[in-house]
Amino acid sequence: MSDRGGYGRGRGRGDGGTGFQHGGRGGSPAGRGGDRGGYSGRGGDRGGFRGGRGDAGGGRGRGGVQQMTMRSGPPGGGQGGIFLEGQPVPKPDGAITATEDELVKTTRDRTFTLGTEGALVPGRRGYGTQGKAITLRTNYFVIKTAAELNLPQHEKVWYRYDCEVTPAPSKAKCRRLFDKIFTHPKFDGITWASDWAKIIVTTEPLDLEGTEWKQKVVIPPEPVPGVEPDAYQGEVPQFVQDAQNRNRVEFRITLTGSFNVRDVINLLQSKSPGAEYASASEVLQLANIITCKPPNTGNYIRNAGSNRFYPHKGHPGVESYDLGNALEALRGYYASVRPAVGRLLLNLNVTSGAFYKPLPLKDLLTEYGHHKTDMAENFIRMLKVEAAYTKDGQAQPFMKKIKTIVGYSQKPRFGDAKAVKFQYKASTSPDAQPVLTSVFDYFKTHHGITLKFPGDAVLNVGTKADPQYLPLELCTVVAGQPFKRLLQGDQTSEMLKFAARTPNLNAMSIAGTQRSPGNGLRLFRLLNPNDPNGEMVQRSSVKPWGFQVGVDMMTVPGRILNNPQIKYGSKSVTPRGGSWNCADVKFARPGLMGKWTVLVVNHNGQKGRALNPQPRDGLAPEPLFSELEGFLKKYGLQMTQRQKTQNITLDTLSLQNRATNNRQLEHIFSSAESNGINFLFVVIPEYDAWLYARIKYFGDVKYGIHTINSVGSKLQKVNGQGMYMGNLALKFNIKSGGVNHHIEGTLGKPLDNKTMLMGIDVTHPSPGSKEGAPSISCVVASIDDYLTQWPGDIRTQTGRQEMVDGLEDMVIKRLELWQKYHKNELPAKIILYRDGVSEGQYDQVLLRELPSFHAAFKRKYGAENKWPKMTVIVVGKRHHTRFFPTSRDHADYNPQREKGSWNPLPGTIVDRHIGNRILGEFWLQAHQGLQGTARPAHYVILKDDIKFEADELQRFTHNMCYLFNRATKAVSICPPAYYADLLCERGRSYLHSTLNENHGTDSSVFDASEEWTGGVHPKLAESTWYI
Repeated sequence: MSDRGGYGRGRGRGDGGTGFQHGGRGGSPAGRGGDRGGYSGRGGDRGGFRGGRGDAGGGRGRGGVQQMTMRSGPPGGGQGGIFLEGQPVPKPDGAITATEDELVKTTRDRTFTLGTEGALVPGRRGYGTQGKAITLRTNYFVIKTAAELNLPQHEKVWYRYDCEVTPAPSKAKCRRLFDKIFTHPKFDGITWASDWAKIIVTTEPLDLEGTEWKQKVVIPPEPVPGVEPDAYQGEVPQFVQDAQNRNRVEFRITLTGSFNVRDVINLLQSKSPGAEYASASEVLQLANIITCKPPNTGNYIRNAGSNRFYPHKGHPGVESYDLGNALEALRGYYASVRPAVGRLLLNLNVTSGAFYKPLPLKDLLTEYGHHKTDMAENFIRMLKVEAAYTKDGQAQPFMKKIKTIVGYSQKPRFGDAKAVKFQYKASTSPDAQPVLTSVFDYFKTHHGITLKFPGDAVLNVGTKADPQYLPLELCTVVAGQPFKRLLQGDQTSEMLKFAARTPNLNAMSIAGTQRSPGNGLRLFRLLNPNDPNGEMVQRSSVKPWGFQVGVDMMTVPGRILNNPQIKYGSKSVTPRGGSWNCADVKFARPGLMGKWTVLVVNHNGQKGRALNPQPRDGLAPEPLFSELEGFLKKYGLQMTQRQKTQNITLDTLSLQNRATNNRQLEHIFSSAESNGINFLFVVIPEYDAWLYARIKYFGDVKYGIHTINSVGSKLQKVNGQGMYMGNLALKFNIKSGGVNHHIEGTLGKPLDNKTMLMGIDVTHPSPGSKEGAPSISCVVASIDDYLTQWPGDIRTQTGRQEMVDGLEDMVIKRLELWQKYHKNELPAKIILYRDGVSEGQYDQVLLRELPSFHAAFKRKYGAENKWPKMTVIVVGKRHHTRFFPTSRDHADYNPQREKGSWNPLPGTIVDRHIGNRILGEFWLQAHQGLQGTARPAHYVILKDDIKFEADELQRFTHNMCYLFNRATKAVSICPPAYYADLLCERGRSYLHSTLNENHGTDSSVFDASEEWTGGVHPKLAESTWYI
């Protein structure tokens, strides 16, 4: 069926034969068009808009996009196996390999400009060759342009128009405005796409007077499904005219350029490193807008930003899962057009998000578990609801409206329908005097609605200054609204159950098979059942724009790197499947713990006892602590006699008891400091974020005591107790300055023992954090040749700023500490792994952060010729590239035990066919992806004075993933980036209430003068205290 436009009254047209191979009869059925211009009659907008007939090919806005039938899928978990097992595996494109080999000869030892500010980056020096060669599928699809297919008659020029709206409307209003604009006769017969914010792209020039078009437009009201807008005969009511005047804006579009995608292809296929096309980034931006138009204009699909689209209630392909506490998970899809050597590619991936359940608001709040509270108000603030007005005795509402909740009533606070009153002036008489009325009486007399639940708190759906009241019993939550704050612990666990799916299931969701195409390809209208190559459906999606998208996942060449040997005190261990057992070994260098004791924390709530004094199985508390002590000594740790166990009982861990509990905790830490305690082993009943945060704050920041936390039930559990205590021993040893394990030759050619490694990360406030909440920046650096000890610097900075403030001083501190542990010598080489930087910020690392290093070098080394050689590598985790094994021999699967994750094997690396034509980059899955579809780490080289060969850097980075000091397995990202990330998370715990709890906006403001802003206690500053 076709989608209906918001206020459509016009009829649509088919696409008129836009397929590459032959003309069609029209890819989409007739659709209903757009807004006729607000209200009919006087007072309406007469700006030339009428019912739209849609565009001539690429869909017709909300009025003409064909809704594809999609299959629903399981919530998560599920079927393993190899995707498309038994079917032929296409060989990776040899022509692309040949082009890469030719191009890399010319990029080696050259620098290139990145971005618009002149940042210089090194060209790729080569491709890796070490390891076992394999073939993988990846979630990329090849884009072919009409030029590449030698079909010049189907090539298209893309015209870009920049849009400006004055005054600037909200995002939702802007969307409705653009929908209305597309019904203007200027768009008749025009293939168009838009981001519904600032850009319109067409395949033909619009009929403008010159290069600009201005128009006064009334933004239509929020459409209600199944409800036509009010039409007034004769005089338009004053309140309607007032609403129109408030929503009248000036819309201006300006032609800013025309582009041919052929020029981008010429650039990507060029074997000259100096080839340029100044508008390449603009063309890619337009290609993404075009590709995302089908889901952007479909019914019952939420655009959650960043090219992520979620089918929700009402869509045939909705996949949802109950997260509890009024939230649900939805499965969606992400798409991005990306440049690679020789071609354009479409990256398509599965994504998951948390959303409000589309329930009656009263039911939603009941499930949430709070009603007349600040927490409930914060939970529903800015939530859109559909208010249905149904008169007494009638079955159907006579009116529906979409409203946005500002909060509960303020006067009186949380007032109900009888308590909340306001001045109401009847509109029937111009001389009528305002009358004080309650919300209850207003709805009864004005709307004929007797409220069934007058005791419920009244909603404010106006503004704080001009409240408009609405009973919540009339409201239903509009579907598809993302929950943008932190999930609770149980909800996070449920989300993982939904999102963590085997590679085979995710590949089926993305691409599927010819008989059963994946929901991802269907959502973007690239493939349908009974249309095996997407020939028909793409006639109305991407082919009108001069390109088509392959519907088979690409294959790429990959390799599996060899595991390194792990060295302990007198033994070597060979990892298997990315992990190893350290039972029967001594640490490579045992640490010296100093004075330590156990702190048992109980509380008066349910399950508030940390340890069972008389367990049916296992040991009572004191023998248990002696058992732990024995484990620590077995691994070689040196320690003094354990001090007497301390016990504390807190009040229930509620918000109301925090002040009292905080005082009790601080008292115990103060006493420990007075008694010279260096280590506190803290046993707690269960994980509680606030309790954990306070323990770490008092230990790390205020009193300088190392703390290691353990949940009592896990400590007392007999099954697996040895492994659990072994993991605790790893932390004890690292915090004591020891070395757990190492890899011989880690700092081999081209490195040496004068090499310092560094990691940088920045973490930002979450939605719901206090107003003015800061970001937290962290720098960690190695101080030993084993790359085991990583002290760090941590501080707050301006919220949501990614580039690090005060970096020069932080680098100075790291250099001076390295110098202290290396006979007063400074490092000759520095390798920086920078975490958390998006592609669009690569140049900013070089332009904003690298100068801070140079300033630090000038202060510590003097002349530039004495500075250390430096390599800068960005580590990416939040990308959408995934790899899928094509053979059981190359998958994480044990046929004897019939168990495995079916992910690629640990050590799988890819550096060909999907990467940048100039930059050196690779994707490395060093770890064993135990749950869900493994995400490889993405490494991009931005600076390389050391001049690593590809194999050298890839092997070094892979080996380092086995050096993470609190685990006996390879980790997903290399330790410098991982430690920086952990330190940022520790900083978040110091500001737990500010950053991690959902706050209302009235009184929750960050005050830097009263809260932690950086640093830790001097006694811990030279240790890896945050592990």
